[in-house]
Amino acid sequence: MKKIIILIVSLLLSFNVFSQEDKFRPVQINFGFPLSTINMKEAKSYTNAFSINLLVGISKNERSLSLSCLSNIVANDATGLQIAGISNHIGNKGYGIAVAGIANTAGFYNGIQIGGISNFTKDSNIGLQIGGIANYSGSTKGLMLGGIANITKDSNIGLQIGGIVNYSGLAKGLMLGGISNISGDFTGFQFAGVMNVAKNVKGVQFASIINIADDSDFPIAFINIIKNGKMGVSLSYDILNNTVLSFRSGGKYTYGILGVGYNVKVNDGSKIMAEAGYGIHIPVNHLFEINNEFKATSVGFSNDKTCYNFAYLLAPSVTFWNHYNVFGGVSFNYLNSNYVDSDNLLPKKYLWSKDTNDNAQRMYVGYQIGLQYVF
Repeated sequence: MKKIIILIVSLLLSFNVFSQEDKFRPVQINFGFPLSTINMKEAKSYTNAFSINLLVGISKNERSLSLSCLSNIVANDATGLQIAGISNHIGNKGYGIAVAGIANTAGFYNGIQIGGISNFTKDSNIGLQIGGIANYSGSTKGLMLGGIANITKDSNIGLQIGGIVNYSGLAKGLMLGGISNISGDFTGFQFAGVMNVAKNVKGVQFASIINIADDSDFPIAFINIIKNGKMGVSLSYDILNNTVLSFRSGGKYTYGILGVGYNVKVNDGSKIMAEAGYGIHIPVNHLFEINNEFKATSVGFSNDKTCYNFAYLLAPSVTFWNHYNVFGGVSFNYLNSNYVDSDNLLPKKYLWSKDTNDNAQRMYVGYQIGLQYVF
């Protein structure tokens, strides 16, 4: 037994000498810098395997686990798990998991960062960032979840989900913004509650209101301002006697439709009508294309008397003199009106109908013709 005790003591002494030479501690307990069990005022020059800090922990490197009620401050690298009530700061590289009540900061991080308010990575981040308010990274490969915003200075490859906005200098992957996505060149899919802004897009932009880009073949919004795309104003007439002035805008294959018009057959109330929808171009050559439009039209009679028509229009289009095209074709429609007395407005020939005391429904085949000026 005596020999075993001597052997253990000898090993501990030799390990302690080795640790002093390399400034490595397997365990450090810190009551508040500079009051610690071992490292004292030299804490910032030591590498620790395990650190437990009552207030703030300061070290050169962390290798496995560091816990602090307030903050962990690591001058160089950290590996493993860091948990702090307020913040974790890594001067150089971090690998593993960092959890902070307010913020995580690092030069480079590979792993998972969870910050109650924010995560900040100066150079690059690989893995997952979850920020209660915002995430920032020089470049990102992985997933960014920001309660308000995600900001990537240079490039993002992966997924950005921002409660309000996502920004990336260059992006590849998926961007989901509650209000908007803003990027330089983009490859993938952008989805925004209000607006997408990008330069050259290879993929799909979807926004409830507006897309803005230099080049985008597949923008999906009611308004698409595409520098090298198509925009035009059209005047059209359909089977319901709606005369509509519309703005069509989009890219090579998809476009949005917004219009307002007048219906001469409405007897009671407002004759103003409006339409909105999306379209798909099928190019045949530079003069001829086949348009497919999915539209909703509202004719307002009064506050409590309205008619809604939902249609698919198959409309070939012919361009002449560079800026003009004529379009027209057949439509398949579903109409729902709570103004059943307006017999002159409802289509006389239909595929299906259902009428009640306060509602009229029709499915019918119609048409629309129009002339558009493209600019």
